[in-house]
Amino acid sequence: MSSGPCPKRGPAPRWRAVRPEAPSPLPDRLARARNRPLCQVARQLGYRRDPRNRQRWRRPGSVLAIRGARFFDHRRGRGGGGAIDLVLHARGGSFRQALAFLDALPPTPAHAPPVQPGSHRALSLPPPCHARWPPVRHYLARSRRLDPRLLDHCRHLGILWADARQNAVFLCRDLQQQPAGAELNGSRPSPSGATFKGLAPGSRKQRGGFWIAPHAPRSNSPPHCVLLCESAIDALSAALLQLPQLPPHTLFASAAGLAHSIPAWLHSIPPHQLLCGFDNDPPGQLAAQRLLERHPNARRLPPAGAKDWNQLLLLRSC
Repeated sequence: MSSGPCPKRGPAPRWRAVRPEAPSPLPDRLARARNRPLCQVARQLGYRRDPRNRQRWRRPGSVLAIRGARFFDHRRGRGGGGAIDLVLHARGGSFRQALAFLDALPPTPAHAPPVQPGSHRALSLPPPCHARWPPVRHYLARSRRLDPRLLDHCRHLGILWADARQNAVFLCRDLQQQPAGAELNGSRPSPSGATFKGLAPGSRKQRGGFWIAPHAPRSNSPPHCVLLCESAIDALSAALLQLPQLPPHTLFASAAGLAHSIPAWLHSIPPHQLLCGFDNDPPGQLAAQRLLERHPNARRLPPAGAKDWNQLLLLRSC
């Protein structure tokens, strides 16, 4: 998308929904790899089940909680969904190496059907806890530099709230605003500075993501452009940056992690209108390369000069 003069800043953004089309499945190889049972993959990665807690798996420096297709590492304060995410978390390296590792594992037994991430249980959104909203709002505004007015607007729309554990809950939905899950972001950093990140039980990233559309057109026509980021906080940060490369009617969306193809809930958007805004780090660059290989008409727009969009917002706020 060609750059030009920085557009004038207008009045406060207005937000509207747009319409999707039907989703399409992941490629077979990716689906087979991602849907491997996490307990089997954990064993191959050197984890052993904790005899005192059947949902926990341990190896030196790592303690995993595994529930269906989701995992969370209590030592490192990070989690994810699907076998590919688990291998990247445990081994590092590239997406290609993680896929090769999973391809080399023994076949999944016939009695253990593949598990689609999020399909092992019904969607269970954490209920709002109004008493926890002030500290969550303070964290997002002070530590993440998100405009408090935007936070209040999102809360008024019902797409952001605080839960009883003082997590920020970012509602994921399709373009018809049907709930599909939620991103959870902790507001109480650990001694290492890390905060909890995860998804609400039953979330389905292919069916919806967190999104916001400033300066939306008055009709229900599709947005002029979609910037796909890795997280809800990055999507909000990019919206606040008022990037001159983007047209006014841009939708800022989260893939809730890395995606190697356009999520199904965005398939109504022509690929040439989609910009891949994944992080400026090796995993983000590799995932963007994979996405552009599958969708050559999509384009890359990284957060220049920063690791991610929120870091860029922090730098510009100094």
